[in-house]
Amino acid sequence: MIYDNLIVNEKIWSQLNAMVENRKLPHAMLFHGPHGTGKEAHAIKLAALLNDDDQNSQLVKIKNFQHPNINLILPIPREKTINKKSNALDCLSEKSLEHLIEMKKQKMVSPYYTISFSKASSILINSIRDIKKNSHFDINKGAVVHIIFEAEKLCSPKTEPGNALLKILEEPPKNTFFILITSNKDKILDTIISRCCDFYFPKINNQKIKNYFNQNMNIENLDLLINITHGSMKELYQIIESEIDIHTLIEDAKNIIGVLMKNDNWETHYKNLEQLFKSDRHTFTIFIKILIFVLNDLEKIKNNNFDCLILEDIKKTKKLDYSECIEIAETTYQNLYKNLNPSIGIASMLIKMKKILR
Repeated sequence: MIYDNLIVNEKIWSQLNAMVENRKLPHAMLFHGPHGTGKEAHAIKLAALLNDDDQNSQLVKIKNFQHPNINLILPIPREKTINKKSNALDCLSEKSLEHLIEMKKQKMVSPYYTISFSKASSILINSIRDIKKNSHFDINKGAVVHIIFEAEKLCSPKTEPGNALLKILEEPPKNTFFILITSNKDKILDTIISRCCDFYFPKINNQKIKNYFNQNMNIENLDLLINITHGSMKELYQIIESEIDIHTLIEDAKNIIGVLMKNDNWETHYKNLEQLFKSDRHTFTIFIKILIFVLNDLEKIKNNNFDCLILEDIKKTKKLDYSECIEIAETTYQNLYKNLNPSIGIASMLIKMKKILR
């Protein structure tokens, strides 16, 4: 019906189907697990199943995210002043509303597409109040399904939205279901978790990901990309759609390690890395991960393990402590995203690595 391009978790989907057929679907469900495992798409697919009446007009509404029974709740920014009686979407500017519509359309085409606003830090309590306001409407067919993306933001930075939802879950409206989606289950109130049926979506098997892309498109360096993204389909698609030149980043990573080993002037590489971080953090993230994989390959080769991801043709290297360089790169990467000054952080990383690799 929808999402032919989704890697379905067969175990969970068969459980959900059986619950629907036997009319034993719990009114509240928690879909959790790593990023990029298809949690959101499975929730939308379930909502569509609950509202499938074999009418083409209803299917079109579902595919356009316009079905009245399917309500998407997600963190949105406060761009306009609203009061307690306002609908949540009233706080969005006209431009953001248009952007939301476009994101929903894209989501129905690509199951791993992310609907999000960069400046949204929480789910507004008005979004939960909207559920109560609309709960008195009669449902002729199907079921009302509220899908809550980034459900951990019900409770951060304030817990009011989470507490408001909890009251609804304690006495849910008739023929209404809630699907909470998160990659951070530990940030959700325990009282909410206790009222939800738990569905864990594990990391997708690497071979399934390979089969998926081999059937649908030809991707260079697929093994490397799977490892870089830890098998997250969401991140894989982000890299593919951004058209990042992975081959160039691999060569850049090799070159910078070579320069440090030869004790050559590394200032040019430092300036390039600093500029990359400031101008395109996503590409910088991919570069650092590739750098770590190159160092990991060197550590393997040093120990006569030639099962390498990038340096497949190299059979010999210097007996250096590449593992320490990996720790330096990982620590730098983490600190840069904690507001460490990029000029200081990147320079410090290269200086420390140079001492080990020279």
